Amino acid sequence: MQSPLKILFVDDHTGLRDGMIFMLQSKNPDFKITGAGTAQEAIQKLTDDNEIRVVILDMNLDGESSLNSLVQMKAANPNASILVYTMYNDELHIQDALMNGIQGFVTKEAPIEELEKAIIAVSNGNTYLNSVATKAWNSLLLHNSGIHTARTDKEYVFDNYRSLSKKELEVFYLLLEDLDISKIAQRLGKSEKTIRNQRTAIYDKMCIRDRHDLIKKAKILGIPFKEKS
Repeated sequence: MQSPLKILFVDDHTGLRDGMIFMLQSKNPDFKITGAGTAQEAIQKLTDDNEIRVVILDMNLDGESSLNSLVQMKAANPNASILVYTMYNDELHIQDALMNGIQGFVTKEAPIEELEKAIIAVSNGNTYLNSVATKAWNSLLLHNSGIHTARTDKEYVFDNYRSLSKKELEVFYLLLEDLDISKIAQRLGKSEKTIRNQRTAIYDKMCIRDRHDLIKKAKILGIPFKEKS
């Protein structure tokens, strides 16, 4: 028997959230979905249950961007993929989500079948972008046969950032928390040697020299994180 796919649906509109959970679970009995209405509630549930594999996330929670809590969510459960499910379909919001390392993006006018498809895709480690998000993503990519011609520092850093693998992204977010190699290895259940190799790959791909440079690049990307005082 196939084990259920655990999903966390984060939306501050209780009626919409409960209705979507009901429809998704009715459509796919392999889905086991729990809900959260705030970012902090979501972080707590991700901390309590490391078997959650997909977070369906509204971009706006109580008038604030939920993307501000992505670092904490990923730190609480690095194995969970983030699928943004939002009413926003403008390029600015889509690019903001993409540059924060989400794995999927679906707008709320999409049929339930597309949301189900996106959930399955990101749970398998793939990326899923609907047609609107794909257009915004393509506008971020450089089309110059590998020759870098970015117009701004942000484009240059993002070009390097998007080359990171999913496993490298997990380490990248934990490095931003200023965790040492041993703690990251423990958090991810990997050897210290593996984490060192992944840190080296991240630094090479993003042209990072030290932690100061890591923080600088994160700020250019607009990735939220807490700086130690």
